[in-house]
Amino acid sequence: MASTIETLERELGEAQRERETQQRAVMRAEKAHDAVCAARDDAWEEATGADEEVERLSALVFERRRELYEAIDGLKTAEGKERRIKSRLMYVLPAERRRYLSGAVDEEFDGFVAAVREAYDDVPGLAVSVVTENPGEFDLRGDATWRALERLYSGTSRRWVEVHAGEGSPQLGDMARQIAHYAGGHVPRVFAGEVELRIEDVSTSAAGEAGGYRELRGFEGSAGRLSLARITSHRYLDESTVGRLQKHPEALVRIAEIARLYQTMNLTGDEIRWRLEQLISLRLEQLEVVYRLTGERRRFSFYEIARTARLLDSHFPDAGVAAEALLGAVDQALETGVPLVDVAYLSVTSPGDRF
Repeated sequence: MASTIETLERELGEAQRERETQQRAVMRAEKAHDAVCAARDDAWEEATGADEEVERLSALVFERRRELYEAIDGLKTAEGKERRIKSRLMYVLPAERRRYLSGAVDEEFDGFVAAVREAYDDVPGLAVSVVTENPGEFDLRGDATWRALERLYSGTSRRWVEVHAGEGSPQLGDMARQIAHYAGGHVPRVFAGEVELRIEDVSTSAAGEAGGYRELRGFEGSAGRLSLARITSHRYLDESTVGRLQKHPEALVRIAEIARLYQTMNLTGDEIRWRLEQLISLRLEQLEVVYRLTGERRRFSFYEIARTARLLDSHFPDAGVAAEALLGAVDQALETGVPLVDVAYLSVTSPGDRF
């Protein structure tokens, strides 16, 4: 029995073909209507008094106009059906597959892909590349989820990392996870021969300690960490924001590490982007505490932690004091059960009650 995604993918394909057919019908009807209007206007200019040809062409204009309106109605119906199927697909597909590569693909990212390919050169027949599909072009290989996504986003340019190897091996899964770790949780497509492999739990496993991954030549040391941080940050933040963060390299590295932690939490790309945007104004010491609290999976929501961090960071001139105040507020909230934001607010409005 076909799955829901397979059924909707097939229905969406049929709806898209029907919409394209209706679009062509509208174009033909518009051309026919314009042609008869032009003929009627020419006959009008040459006519003297009542003219049978003008009357015939005028009647034909109204007929072609009715056909045009019917074609437009058919197109609107097809577009509505396509929108409804897309809405259902958005609901049943897993939350943000990250099957497409977000952000800009620049020389630095190309260097990262080349370094990964070199690090796994023991895999026979290995080839790693970035594939781009233009609007209207489909890549319908793979499972129903991939085909559904291709149809869903066929109106936009789409990019992804594609890995080809002569045969399957455990190293292919390790490589896919290493790419996902640094490339914003993006799941590469992995092929062994002509068969596409399913790399399970890539986004869940991708944000483990980078020490378990192979060393990438050209990305060693502090300069390499900063370069990898830019690659991760570009998946979520715009160029101007990353440029501002580069003035404080350690903060940029910590932002990228927080993003990699978020990749383990089944958040969509937009949700991660929104969270990072709440943190980019914090000083390094506060970012260190947020990273620690995020890694510990404390019971506080992200909103509580981010709002508290911004409140304390803006209140205390000394970044170290602000970081200590955040840790103290967390401990006091855990002990007393008072909401974290309320504890922080009392600490800055009632100096005598500071911890």
